[in-house]
Amino acid sequence: MDWRRVLEEIRVGRVGVEASMLASRYGYRSYMVERYLRILGYNETIKLLESFEKPVKPAIRCNHLRIDCEKLVDRLENLGFKLERISWSIHGYRVVEEPPSPTIGSTHEYLKGYYYVYRDAAPLIPPLLMVEPGEHEEIFDACAAPGGKATHLAQLMDDQGLVIANDIALYRLAALISHVVRMGFRSIVVTWNDLRLLPNRVKKRFTKILVDAPCSAEGTIMIDKSRKTKTTQEDLARIVAREIELLDAGIKLLDEGGIVVYVTCSIAPEENEYVVSKVIEMNDNVVVIKPRKRLFDWDHGLDAYNGMEFHWSVRNCIRIWPHKHGMIGMTICVIEKTKK
Repeated sequence: MDWRRVLEEIRVGRVGVEASMLASRYGYRSYMVERYLRILGYNETIKLLESFEKPVKPAIRCNHLRIDCEKLVDRLENLGFKLERISWSIHGYRVVEEPPSPTIGSTHEYLKGYYYVYRDAAPLIPPLLMVEPGEHEEIFDACAAPGGKATHLAQLMDDQGLVIANDIALYRLAALISHVVRMGFRSIVVTWNDLRLLPNRVKKRFTKILVDAPCSAEGTIMIDKSRKTKTTQEDLARIVAREIELLDAGIKLLDEGGIVVYVTCSIAPEENEYVVSKVIEMNDNVVVIKPRKRLFDWDHGLDAYNGMEFHWSVRNCIRIWPHKHGMIGMTICVIEKTKK
């Protein structure tokens, strides 16, 4: 995919005075704030920008295969942590208070594999949309490192299914392997490949694929303030071109009737509705479907943006907004292959 052609389509045009003023006040690139204003309007944009100034609470996923979750909560609270159950997550807890020491990622319980630590609760969502607890599936996690979603999928399947956890970044695979070993999962196979090359390298096809694509991470500004200015429109076009290639490869690896769950930790429609619409144009046998369950009151995908009209089915995508849902920004699309 030629990123220059992508740039022509996604480039934000003239930036208004309001966008320039807000960008200066909050320290953003102007095109980003112009985008928020076009999607949300002025008042809601202020709420979004303010939400990015507030820290999020870390979350943990109790590994019920190694410890009873109530016992884990008791042990962590005895160390000075205060946990709050996440209502829509089976094994998820927010860490609402922490002691000066130890950190949530350095306790004996963590080292024993009793739980996984997330910077925020949103990454718990995609696996819960892919598999029901106790189901035994074969799932390809195409961009799996550092392993939060791969180990979650394996846990939901009671370590009885199969998760092929792949990533292109060798240095990130080390973290993935470490989590698999630490948490004791035997149903995870780790592979090192470029997803974009796999349709021509392997004959196997899958019924469930997770594509958690490398992205601008624009939804994580509250965690990494450099994301306010890090990505130019040219950088974004390059990222989007790669995301299109990754998702298209995922679709090509999908069997008839199967689903690809496409995920980014970005609220940019260029990386989400635009990418998915482009891939649907390239493949006439796929469509975005509604998730089989609704965990909470999330937002739907956008119909159009910046003069671009998206495929009708992208309204079925899930949007997580920091100012509405109290989590990092994330977009999730469940894509089904309807025929070969």
